[in-house]
Amino acid sequence: MNEPIEDLLADVRRVAPQVVGYREIAAVIESFGYDDRSAKDLGFPDVFALAKHLCTRFSSDPAPEEDAIKNSRWTLFKAEASRAVRKLSLGLAYVVPWAVLLVLQYLRPDALQVSPELGGALSLALIASLITTGGFIQMISRSGNFYYGMEEPFVARSTCILLLNLGLISTLLFAMLGLVLSLYFHLFPSSYLTLAAIEYVALSLLWMFCAVLAVQGLGWCIPLMFVLSAFMIGLIKMWTNCGTIAILVLWPALAVLGAIGCMLAGFRRAEKKNPGKRESASPRHSVWFVSLLPFYGYGAVYFSFLFADRMAAGSAIPWISGLSFGIDSSYQRGMDLVLLAFLITAALVEYLSDSFLRFWRQLAAENPRPGSKPLVASLRQRHWRLMLATGSVFIAIAASAWFVFCHFTAAEVTPRLWQTSVMGGLGYLLLSMALLEIIILASVNSTSAALLAVTVGLGVNVLTGYGLSHLLGSQYAAAGLLAGSAVVLWRCTAAVSHILRHPDYHYAIS
Repeated sequence: MNEPIEDLLADVRRVAPQVVGYREIAAVIESFGYDDRSAKDLGFPDVFALAKHLCTRFSSDPAPEEDAIKNSRWTLFKAEASRAVRKLSLGLAYVVPWAVLLVLQYLRPDALQVSPELGGALSLALIASLITTGGFIQMISRSGNFYYGMEEPFVARSTCILLLNLGLISTLLFAMLGLVLSLYFHLFPSSYLTLAAIEYVALSLLWMFCAVLAVQGLGWCIPLMFVLSAFMIGLIKMWTNCGTIAILVLWPALAVLGAIGCMLAGFRRAEKKNPGKRESASPRHSVWFVSLLPFYGYGAVYFSFLFADRMAAGSAIPWISGLSFGIDSSYQRGMDLVLLAFLITAALVEYLSDSFLRFWRQLAAENPRPGSKPLVASLRQRHWRLMLATGSVFIAIAASAWFVFCHFTAAEVTPRLWQTSVMGGLGYLLLSMALLEIIILASVNSTSAALLAVTVGLGVNVLTGYGLSHLLGSQYAAAGLLAGSAVVLWRCTAAVSHILRHPDYHYAIS
């Protein structure tokens, strides 16, 4: 028996350790993407002939039990590590640059010193890049994970490239619209607006490329890419003594170039593993695009929610300052620390939610009876354990960040800074727990419920944060985040609790 058939037999054993007959094996290998053409390539007239051969080998040539026991632990560890890297990788795209900027801000405050007006323009560019590309990031993640999971690398490449093109077009349109509106209302000087537009386009491309790297399983490239680009910026600064503005423009540009190289290498690697899938039919683009629209809406609303408090705080700056938009230093410092804790926790939540869904599938296989009480009880217990773990991790990271901030920096802890950090920390704590619920909802085809919850929470966030920041002070913009996160957590927890009362139905339609 040649090596491809041996590998196929191993895959069948892994999916179906016990089979009734060759027809069940035929169904399994067809789910792997095999058809009559694939069977002919292996020397069989059709899929059923191949299945009959595998069925004979299945019963007469069982897998060596000793080797299976010997390799099971190592195989499980590698599979779990691979899943963890894949799930954590996209979150690291936000954690690494944010952590580097915080270190520079507190340990080398003069390294990235810019004027208040330019700082406001660049802050808006960063926020806008995440909001306007958040939907495309979700669409790339959903589509890419689906087609790579189906072992269709050529279809995955075409769909990812199409979404990248759509994202680039929308990014350029938003950049031109932002320039026109900002010039019309005289928000910032034209030179600052040009720099902000360049920064916006570079960051938007960077976030989308990172999403592609995550679905390719190259998440480890993301932190490496940021570190190498920062190292190159350091060398450039030493050789040319360039200013802060040049650094802020070059860093994302170099990271984009690195991401493009890694992405193209990832496409080629996946396609070499499955060269026979080149002629796979592409999906109907109209149906495919419409099916992804809820994920676009969720991504845009989610990132709008995440930065609504900063927009409210930036707009509450006193008019006598002469600035159109500027975030108070105490507010920014207080929120930066807890936002870093949230970004790290959010990356972990991606993995925890995946582990919960795998646990659900395992229980469903072991308890196939509809409405099984042990299944419901086990799912509820696991769910609340993960909620507790999420909250504990966030609190531990936020406390560690505060400890480092208080003991290794010279910054003074003022009452305004403390108020901002407490309200913002509680808000991000609730949002971290809500994110676990949101991912569970999206995984069981209840994306509309998650989208509605985040939309309602965004409304509460904007109204509360804007009103309190203008009436009582910019630090109370964090109260909007707290109120909005509480609403999102409440609605999402109610939706997940309803799903867990009928897990068999929702498992069947997911």
